[in-house]
Amino acid sequence: MADYRKLLLVSSIGLVAIVMALYSLPLVDLYPLQHQSSSKVTGFENGIEDQVSSPNVSPGNGNQEVRSTVEVQATTGNLQDISPATNNISLSGWVGTDFGEYIAGETVILYSPSQKARYSIVTGNSGDYKFVDIKPGWDYVLKVSPRGMFDSYTKSQIKLRSDQEIHNIILEPIPVGILIGRIVDPYDRPVTNLELSVTTVEKEYSTTRVLTDANGTFTVSEFPRGKFKVTIKGPQIVRASGLEFDPDTAMPVILTIDLGPYNLRGSIYDESGQTFDGAEVYLNWALHEKGVRTRSTRKVSANASGEFKFTGLGPGNHELVVTAWRDKTFKQTVKRTVDLGVDSGELIIVFDTL
Repeated sequence: MADYRKLLLVSSIGLVAIVMALYSLPLVDLYPLQHQSSSKVTGFENGIEDQVSSPNVSPGNGNQEVRSTVEVQATTGNLQDISPATNNISLSGWVGTDFGEYIAGETVILYSPSQKARYSIVTGNSGDYKFVDIKPGWDYVLKVSPRGMFDSYTKSQIKLRSDQEIHNIILEPIPVGILIGRIVDPYDRPVTNLELSVTTVEKEYSTTRVLTDANGTFTVSEFPRGKFKVTIKGPQIVRASGLEFDPDTAMPVILTIDLGPYNLRGSIYDESGQTFDGAEVYLNWALHEKGVRTRSTRKVSANASGEFKFTGLGPGNHELVVTAWRDKTFKQTVKRTVDLGVDSGELIIVFDTL
């Protein structure tokens, strides 16, 4: 009986050992897999993800590509489809002067030939401007064409790569000086007490009216550097263009206008000898020298006898333009060139009405 009990105890112990061995096999095989999976998650959360979300990482220092790569891996798991995101850029600054004055209302233009991009904005009350969502580039051009008396501003080959670029624009004032001019006739005699208008053609089209003195001289103070024109109204309308003022040299401007001792008269008829009452007659004169072009026009109307007359003309070629009409059935223009001082100064203009 004792031997039977001993055998039963040994068998029970052996059975328990076998069961425990069989139960321990899945635990040994599954545990490494569970541990390996946990390591990947822990490594992602505590490794790269912690680096991206760290408050010490600032935009624009190269970590943005890391952030984009991690996000794609976490969502798609396909490394071949990863393409780092490109951040757009902002460009800001102010427009002002060397004296610390901000300039509002100026249009700032930014463009890039390679990016085929163009942006424009108007400066605020503090002269501020800001472009946003700009593509990175290396050949941007920043330009301002001021409305006031400032030189145009252009800055080329601007490289925009950082997230926030700053570029302040300082406009240079246009130099001013005293414009001195003189009006003479073809014989270099001064034309006195003549009223004329001097107009800038580059900035704000400012017009100043002046009178010539006893020497035919006129002056305009605080006149800006650049191109300008002169206009004279009276018996003849004179326009002079191609003029340019440089305050550094302050060279006097000398203008010659059509004045002199000659007269031009004529009569207007049709082929039957009938006169044209009220025909309009124009006399044009031009002088082009040293880049300055001066033109003048005079106008008179023929009287009831078809006669017209111009007085006080200078020498040289003049173009006569006669336009005549009769009721609503006839209108014609005739042009003639007259060399005063050489030709007789007497013209007969005949219109062919047939």
